[in-house]
Amino acid sequence: MRTGHADRLWLILGFLAAGLLVAVTYFVVVSTTSADTQELADQTATAETQRIKLLKEITELEKTKKIEKKLKATRDAYRKALPSTSGIPAFLRQLQTQGGDVGVDVNGLTVGAPEEIEGAEGVWSIKIQLAAEGSAEELGDFLNQLQGSSQKRAVLIESATYSAASDSEGEGGTAAKSQLDLSVQAFVAPPVGSGAPSVTTD
Repeated sequence: MRTGHADRLWLILGFLAAGLLVAVTYFVVVSTTSADTQELADQTATAETQRIKLLKEITELEKTKKIEKKLKATRDAYRKALPSTSGIPAFLRQLQTQGGDVGVDVNGLTVGAPEEIEGAEGVWSIKIQLAAEGSAEELGDFLNQLQGSSQKRAVLIESATYSAASDSEGEGGTAAKSQLDLSVQAFVAPPVGSGAPSVTTD
């Protein structure tokens, strides 16, 4: 009888030992492996997200590369539109030439002192007053030139006052001309720290 009781006791102890071994194995090996697996899965997901982001950036760079020449041309056009020096003498000659091209006489040119544009650091405005004489159609063409794509420099027409020609003839029997008085701003962006741009009319 004692032998049978001892056998049962050993059997019970054997089951307990086996259960304990399984539990220890799970918590020490399986649980640790599961945590490591989850960490690897998280790292893989992060790496995949970064890969997708990089692929998008590469695609955008490739698109930009294809239009590089166009972008450079646009950049150069902006540089011409916003020169680093006032260039007023050349601009005044340009206005007179453009006027002459459409039969308009540009005169009465006066140039103001540079003023820094508020909210646009480093950009200055130079106010120019001028009078343009010609027919209504010619003056309209001149305005289109001043505001159109042929105007390479950044300018803003602040005000325009039109005076229609009278019915009487002008000097020497010529037809009287209409007049357009304009107030124009020309913009300039001198090098950083150089202060106000120098303005001359010669």
